[in-house]
Amino acid sequence: MLNNDFRLTAGASHGTVGISWTAPDDDSVSFVFVNGRLAVEAFAPGRAERAIDVPLAAGALAVIEVHDFAHDDFPDAPSAISIPPATYTRPTIRFAAVPAAARYRLYHRPEGGFETRVWEAAASTDADWIALECPVDLVGRSSAPGNTGGWHFFRVEAVSAYGVESLAQAWAWRAMDVPAAPRVTVTPGAEPGTWTFTVGG
Repeated sequence: MLNNDFRLTAGASHGTVGISWTAPDDDSVSFVFVNGRLAVEAFAPGRAERAIDVPLAAGALAVIEVHDFAHDDFPDAPSAISIPPATYTRPTIRFAAVPAAARYRLYHRPEGGFETRVWEAAASTDADWIALECPVDLVGRSSAPGNTGGWHFFRVEAVSAYGVESLAQAWAWRAMDVPAAPRVTVTPGAEPGTWTFTVGG
């Protein structure tokens, strides 16, 4: 909700302006924009009367907006689990849908590497769970170059209609090559009623 009833004063430090306003209630979450850019994110001091300083160049002409939202307008972090596939290099990622989410984002980081966003999609309104195959093949993405073994770290975030990301739900996955099952041979034993089991060969 756009709050048009705010006051401007000189900031406590040089190059800042003080903004004060009254939010709808103590639990409201506020955002301040200066010239269309987010200057203060998720400001919730626990009281309706609010004041904060934001940077503003001396003599600059600026458009300032204050937006207040109810706490329930923000998505919770999705809960997530991984379901291993046969190869272990493309796990299925499954997480609970969040009522206030407009979009979901999935991030991946290989062990010893950098995090990147690997998937984003609009939230479905008729699904309790979202499941997707890992968007990246984990072969060669471990701490040992060219090896499928290694830890991989994922996190999923819900994004509100206003572009605010939830707290992240993160979990780890170990990619590995699974050896083929050994061959088991069963033959009659030396004594009647006994059997000999041979593994391998």
